[in-house]
Amino acid sequence: MGQMKVRKKGVIIRNIVIYLILSFFFVFIQHAYRHQISPFSGAYLKKSPELFWYVALTLLISVNMIWNHHRFSKYLFQICTFLVTFKVLEGLFLEFNKIIVIALFFFVVISYFLYQLLSDYFSQASLNPNYTKNDLFKPLLRDIPCKIQTSSTDYFGTLSNWDERGCFIKLDNPQEVPDLVKVIIIFRDREFIQEGEVVASTADLAGVGIKFHKTIKSLDVFNWTEFVEIVHELGFQPERLR
Repeated sequence: MGQMKVRKKGVIIRNIVIYLILSFFFVFIQHAYRHQISPFSGAYLKKSPELFWYVALTLLISVNMIWNHHRFSKYLFQICTFLVTFKVLEGLFLEFNKIIVIALFFFVVISYFLYQLLSDYFSQASLNPNYTKNDLFKPLLRDIPCKIQTSSTDYFGTLSNWDERGCFIKLDNPQEVPDLVKVIIIFRDREFIQEGEVVASTADLAGVGIKFHKTIKSLDVFNWTEFVEIVHELGFQPERLR
């Protein structure tokens, strides 16, 4: 994930960033509420950097790495959740407050579900090449050739990872690929065609991740959903290509 160039951010990424920013205000306001002072008072605002500098620094680093789809993003989100929870619990041990306990409960629950969504997002095939520069394969043990078709140029490559929502393609010749594309795969004497959007690429432009648009099944053309059903029935899995 650290060597990926993500062209289009997922909605979950934007929501996570907003949530982490709001998490800081949660710590900031609950501390003021517990001490019965205004969060906007001059004295409290001057004291805040001393009280919360490490929380703010951790959140800022995490926001930057999550926004850039760093491979440790999930773990940073966990660290932020634990840090905010610890900071709030620290105050509750000194002075119990029912409202803060309820607010903390909702914070933990929401954080858990956001973490699950974030994990699912980062597991998408369109964001995971399923190969590295050190692989000795070309690029994998079994080649599933495919073609990326655009309005002006065709690009050829090999399918390296896939799921129901998208795929990753190792290009024969590293190059920049436009955003809107059509993927064509010929498998077992059948042609599967699906329109999609390039959402990520490797730093060296050797591969691209494509997220597919939803299409209705047609009697004339086999689409991506039908391809995934067939390869799964045959026992072809991305992890078995390595």
